[in-house]
Amino acid sequence: MLRAIRESVYHVTKGSREFVVEVLRTPEGKSFVAVHMSLNGRYRVGDEEKEWNLLELEPFRAVKDTKVEYVSLPPEVRRAISVLFK
Repeated sequence: MLRAIRESVYHVTKGSREFVVEVLRTPEGKSFVAVHMSLNGRYRVGDEEKEWNLLELEPFRAVKDTKVEYVSLPPEVRRAISVLFK
């Protein structure tokens, strides 16, 4: 298992897209960027269908109302995310 500490989290808009970006660092000093493209979802428990919203979960509530533009992210974070949008 990879252990990492969250350094920062951003609620990002890029054009019509909206996603959450986490910047994580391992104890060895390596940095990783986790991009959450799905902010909403549904799942079934027996016959009941439940919904979830990523921004309602405790670790992400702080950024729910503070959206930032993609171009305002740090350059190393933009570089890591740009691979997804090619």
